Amino acid sequence: MSVINVINESLTQIHLLPTQDLPEPSPIEPPGAGAIRDIVGYIQWIAGVCIVGLFFGGIVASTAGRLWDHHGSGRLGARLIVGALALAVLYGIGYGVVNQFAKTSA
Repeated sequence: MSVINVINESLTQIHLLPTQDLPEPSPIEPPGAGAIRDIVGYIQWIAGVCIVGLFFGGIVASTAGRLWDHHGSGRLGARLIVGALALAVLYGIGYGVVNQFAKTSA
């Protein structure tokens, strides 16, 4: 039997090979993943407290600037309040974006 006949026979009977999908293993957490989640949770909590503190600090600075007629403090308080609101929006959007990227197709 020639090489050409062997190749021809192999190609004609290729449909007889078993077709099976590769198994999809379920995702397994690496060691230490729980500790990383704890640290990220602490950082998230600290960021939330800082945003709230910035907002109320801005209210205090704005009020103090208006009470004692100090225009610099009043403007700084307004900037702090607006900054805190912008950070709160980013904080809320960031959580959703990270969750979207972290989802697995299990």
